[in-house]
Amino acid sequence: MAKRKVSKQAIIALLTDFSWHNWYIGVMKGVVLGINPDARIVDLSHDVSSQDVREGSFILGNSFAYFPEGTIFLCVVDPGVGGKRKNLIVQTELHYFVAPDNGILSSIFEKGRVKKVYHVRPGSYTLDLRGRTFLGRDIFAPIAAHLSVGVPPSEMGEELTSVLTVPAEKPFVNREGQVAGRAVYVDTFGNIITNIDEEYLSSVYANGIPWEECTIRVGGKSIRGLKRYYAQGDRGKLMALINSWGFLEIAINRGSAFQHLGLKEKKSLEIFFISREPKAGNKR
Repeated sequence: MAKRKVSKQAIIALLTDFSWHNWYIGVMKGVVLGINPDARIVDLSHDVSSQDVREGSFILGNSFAYFPEGTIFLCVVDPGVGGKRKNLIVQTELHYFVAPDNGILSSIFEKGRVKKVYHVRPGSYTLDLRGRTFLGRDIFAPIAAHLSVGVPPSEMGEELTSVLTVPAEKPFVNREGQVAGRAVYVDTFGNIITNIDEEYLSSVYANGIPWEECTIRVGGKSIRGLKRYYAQGDRGKLMALINSWGFLEIAINRGSAFQHLGLKEKKSLEIFFISREPKAGNKR
């Protein structure tokens, strides 16, 4: 195999559900650096909720466009680790994505311009498998590292025509004429990010989003009106705003909305955006 020049510009962005409380992330970085000592490794996030593929896809879909051309995203959120799903390289016009074929890359197929997809089997471009519980170390980190030194995806794997995607849950207008959505992410400040985005609200309200004349109902509480930034909210009280990602967010100025609502998990949390104005949109 011909020796390739190591790319000093290689950026590898890591996305996992490993958290920071073990040595797994460090070992994956060690594998990458053993193949490409000059790789620039960025920790995108390691706090994806455990085994939550949809949440990982949401984070990735709202992040990848901010990275330079050529960035390699190494994504390991893998509830089916050790199973029969494929090991993917997805090549878009600007980036590469390395991940298991379990839906974690769904948002890339929705928002990115995918050119080709490859399945990489264990072999020359992976480590020897030591068990089947840490494929982030043995499979995905080596693949990403070899990409970063110029090995083409076509040399590592065979081209695929289909992959598993998991559609994101979308907001909708319910029978009561309310915009209904769900919590998709809770950040470390306890801010609850929903799947109701500004673009969807604009499509529903023909006369413009009723920033002042609306009510947001969440966790048995009602919030009047939308804010534009945190300081507009009263300290210690729930508020709703459109955040810098374009999503409806439930927050507390200098507090945690998640704790305030007494929540233990986000998956079942429903959010309703209510206004007297007639609404269009997909009703259920």
